[in-house]
Parts: sequence; structure tokens; C-alpha cells
Amino acid sequence: MRSEGSHAISLNSDNALQVNRYLPIAVLYFFLNSFLLPHGLLYTALLTPFFLVWLYNSYVFNYVWLFFLVSIPYAAIHLMNGIEPISYLKSYALIFTVFVFSLSFYQFLRVCKTLPALFKSIVLINLFFVLIALFTLTIPKLQSLFWHVSEITPGVEAFKRLKMLTYEASYYSFLLVPIALYYYLKMLLLSLPNRWFVFWLITIPLLLSLSFGVIAAILLTLILLICSDIKVLTFRRKFPLYVISGVIFFCCLLFVLIHFFPNNIIFVRISNIFQGRDTSFSGRTFDSLYLGWKLAEQKSILFGCGPGQIKIVGMDLFRDYYNYAYFTPQQVAVPNSFGDTLATFGLSGVIIKLSLEAYFFFKTRVYTNFYRLSLFLFIFVYQFTGSYLTNIAEYVIWIMAFFPPLFKEFEKDNIHKKVNTVVANKYE
Repeated sequence: MRSEGSHAISLNSDNALQVNRYLPIAVLYFFLNSFLLPHGLLYTALLTPFFLVWLYNSYVFNYVWLFFLVSIPYAAIHLMNGIEPISYLKSYALIFTVFVFSLSFYQFLRVCKTLPALFKSIVLINLFFVLIALFTLTIPKLQSLFWHVSEITPGVEAFKRLKMLTYEASYYSFLLVPIALYYYLKMLLLSLPNRWFVFWLITIPLLLSLSFGVIAAILLTLILLICSDIKVLTFRRKFPLYVISGVIFFCCLLFVLIHFFPNNIIFVRISNIFQGRDTSFSGRTFDSLYLGWKLAEQKSILFGCGPGQIKIVGMDLFRDYYNYAYFTPQQVAVPNSFGDTLATFGLSGVIIKLSLEAYFFFKTRVYTNFYRLSLFLFIFVYQFTGSYLTNIAEYVIWIMAFFPPLFKEFEKDNIHKKVNTVVANKYE
């Protein structure tokens, strides 16, 4: 039986052949969105007219005016404070495309009834691309398509990090977060065939990306989720076995690393972070918040310096702060969503952002669904350690977290009933 949203082939959870019209756009979003485009430009931005046409007959289209209601007062204030008009207009248009994409993704969640099948298809397609990426390691001319070579932390040689066909390894791993959390929670709370095979299908690409920020945020999310409802998340009889096995594996790994690889990348980076030598960590956290404040001060601490102005007003600030005279406009950026919002829209911008997060958290009862809660915990933490203002992958996670109909099988009430049934059967 075909569900709404059919036309492209994918597999559902019962391995039956099914057709899903949204698979091509999902493949574009996950794998090809920036392929062969200039840095900063995405196909989803170029498709904005198509999205507007698609939204036109839905009630969601009525919310397009909200963008102008909020942005025009900011634009007027920024204009009075002084702007570079060309950069401002380009960034303003880019933010508009992000807003339209966000509305389109919300509409997609409303009409698509085959999201689990899409997730499964993306995992299988990702496996195909990972195998190709591994093969390109033998062909130096093709490595740059799938791998990014960079010095992760001082004292460690440059590593090849899996970025797939995106522009950055951390962005690739960030795209996988909703799928990774979905399958990790399926393993913890629900039945999942071949769970260990699926676990490695999800985990290996994350490890190959060497994105410590994303991986650490996922681990912290799962820990916080377990602490939020220990009884529910530990009702499986094998849960203690998983914990013990995990502890033993971790101890053995730690022993091997300490005795045979004392200068491994993990230890060196942790040491550099505590010594303040890890420029990537400090740049995405403390530096971003400080520079975001200073950039806003250049024009208005309350309303920020405006879209597209960071590279213009921040050149001298970055050169003085990092004591490096060779910064280019492309290098002047705030790699932290919270700091980027602060720099662009000032204190009023971050107050609006945090207020909306709090409002929708309680309005949509995020805490009643384990999956949506995991997404919220992840992105709430990550906005202070990475991402950026126009990152559509961040808005995808926020929208999924605030979408009540999403994956009802993870509703706490349903899981609690399952726990009570298991406990009752245990003592019968």
C-alpha cells in the first residue's frame, strides 16, 4: 500500500519495496547540497523559488510574512548604524532562503509518512558512499572529494577526516545526528533487528569524521537522557550487561592507548584543551562568545552589526585578538551559533532565540518524547560549541525536536506502559 509521499524507490522497515517521492531531495540534502558549489552556497538555497511554489497551497505559506515582520525593523536599525549594502543584501537573502527551507522542512514533516524508511535509505546510501570514500584513499587525486586533511590539534600530524561530499567533516557528522540518535534510541528502547550491525553502520562514519564536538555532544545527550529517566532506560534485562561490556571495553581501550599509544590524538587533544592550546575548541566556544560580543559592540550591543557585516567590521578585531596580521575576509567568522547570533543581531537576537527555544520546549511538550528530547538536548548544547547562524542542519534538528507528531513510538507514556508490562510479567 502506498503512503502519501510516494514516487522514488526505498525500503521500509519490513524490507518491502515502497516508493517515496522525497528520497531525491533527502539525498540532495545529505550528500550533494554543496557539491561543486562555491563555499557557503547550497542547492537548497538555489531551490528557494521551488520551495515557495510548493508551499503556496499550504497554510504554512502564510508564515512567510513573519520573516519580514521581524527582519525589517532590524534592517532599519542596521542601516542607521551603517552597513556595507552589498554584503548586507547577500546575507539577508541567504537568511531568507534558510527561513523558507525551514518552513518547507516543517511542511515535509507534516505530509511525509515514511520518515523511518527515508532514514533507512539514507543509512544504506551512506554506506555506499563510505565504501567509495575508503576506496579513494588509494587514489590521491580523488581523496579531496571525500576527505578533508587538517591539523585537529597542535602536536598531532594532519589527519584525513571523512567529509563525504560536503564542505567540512564536522558538517557531515552534524547532518547524521538525527539519524544516529534515532537508531541509538531504537537500540536502547525498542526492538531493532541486527542492532550491532546497525550500530557500526551509524558509528563508523561518525568516527571517521573525527568530529569530536558532534561525537561528544551525542554522548552527553545520551547520558543526560538516561539520567532523566533511569528506570525506563534500564528496564531491559540485558542493559546491565551492555553497561558492564561497555565499561570493560572502555578500560581495555584505555589500557592499550596508555601503554602503546600514549601520544594518541584523543589524549593530546584533551591535554591541549585543558592547557588552552586547542585553537579549534577555544575558537568554537570561549573565543566565539567573546568575539561575538565585541563584534556586536562595533555597531550596537543590543541589535548587533547586521547580516554580512562580521567580515567587514571584524577584520582588525580578529587580527588584534589572535595576533595574526594575515587574516582574510573568508577567515573572519564566528564558528558558534550563539556567538554568531550575538554578533549579527545583538543581545535582542539571542534573547529572542533562547526565548523561542524555551517557549516551544514547553508548548510542544518536548519532554514527553525521548527522541525529540534527545534532539533538543543535543542542539541546545551544540549551539554554544559550534554551528552558525545560517546552518540549515541546525534548524532541521530544532524543527524535528518541536514537532509533536514525530515518532510516537518514543512517547514516554508508550515506553512507560511497555516497562510496566515487562515488570509485571517478570513478577508473575
